[in-house]
Amino acid sequence: MRTNVTLEEALALLLDECPQTQSIHVPILDSLGGVLAEDIVSDINIPPFDRSPLDGYALRSVDSQGASPDQPIELDVIDYVPAGSVSEKCVKDYQAVRIMTGAKIPLGADVVIRQEEVENVGEKILIKAPMSTMENISRVGEDIHVNQMVIKAGTVIEPAEIGLMATLGKSYVSVYMKPRVAILSTGDELLEIQQPLQDGKIRNSNSYTIAAQVKKTGGKALMLGVCGDDIESISEKLRAGLGIADIVITTGGVSVGDKDLVKESFMNAGAEMLFWKVRMKPGTPIAVARLGKKLLIGLSGNPAAAFITFEQFVRPLVLKMMGREKHRLMNVETILENDFSKVSNQNRFVRGTTVYRDGSFYTKFPGKHSSGVLSSLSGNNSLFYVPAGTGPYEKGQKVSIQLLDQPEVKS
Repeated sequence: MRTNVTLEEALALLLDECPQTQSIHVPILDSLGGVLAEDIVSDINIPPFDRSPLDGYALRSVDSQGASPDQPIELDVIDYVPAGSVSEKCVKDYQAVRIMTGAKIPLGADVVIRQEEVENVGEKILIKAPMSTMENISRVGEDIHVNQMVIKAGTVIEPAEIGLMATLGKSYVSVYMKPRVAILSTGDELLEIQQPLQDGKIRNSNSYTIAAQVKKTGGKALMLGVCGDDIESISEKLRAGLGIADIVITTGGVSVGDKDLVKESFMNAGAEMLFWKVRMKPGTPIAVARLGKKLLIGLSGNPAAAFITFEQFVRPLVLKMMGREKHRLMNVETILENDFSKVSNQNRFVRGTTVYRDGSFYTKFPGKHSSGVLSSLSGNNSLFYVPAGTGPYEKGQKVSIQLLDQPEVKS
């Protein structure tokens, strides 16, 4: 087992052990946010026929030649074609067909003139300018052509991809399964959230925070509840979690105290320890083990430490397992709105609130930074990485931060 590894080493070890989930066939609406496990190739042209992109009149371009405001050309309107209908008439010399947006261009016509550019005179129209062949016509296959690669495997499915698949008549699609993450909180001091508080006890908030992070990342959270500080009890819960999940996360019990039993429980459950402790604060005592193709990750029991270590290590792991190519949080340059004067001998992550204003990002730090302070996580959407021995940082200084969420845009 390796100990006291760097952030980069820890993440590399995790990602190297990361198996990709299997693909499943789901209705396209259920695929939203998932990762495509198949190439989507078109078997049709889109549009499937020459069509009008606007409301107007379909005619022959040759009949418009020589038209001017002073000498307009008169055409007979012989038919009307709304979207979804097809004209059975052929446009001949000095004839036109009234056509709506999306309708198929009638036989004989090779141009569409906007309705506001003509003058109506009974059953006739006057055109006052010449037009070029295929002007204002959306050609067959102009958007997508037969055998075109439309969406590549590995693409994250967003609403636009849903629309494309619907256009192609694809009602089901193959996506990678959401990783199943089982969550267990350890500690004799813990109560379930519905239980009344007792002297010396606290409610199990960590499981719910981590479960929410799992769901937000795209995984499926499975709650294992709480477990006291007992190796056999913890091991039994771990085995249960390994039976239903791809990853088992524990919170608490990974430090060096008498009741810090998670590492022993990992091994007691049959897992091989990969590493323990990462050079970062908060969240130093992370423990990671492997059993077959499944991973066990022990996070700190301190709420902020568990939250931050999840974002640094578990989040990219879940994303890679579900087929995403980009795993890391986005880094942006920001301007500090207050000082951070503490110089640490360890790599440190500081919570912050980042906004976008007047073309730049601005970040403000909360007043409390303790790893046990849960309230300081609320409202914060960014993390500032402070390498060991650096600082202090002053108001107005430009630094790089990690975005956890899209910043609010302020005027």
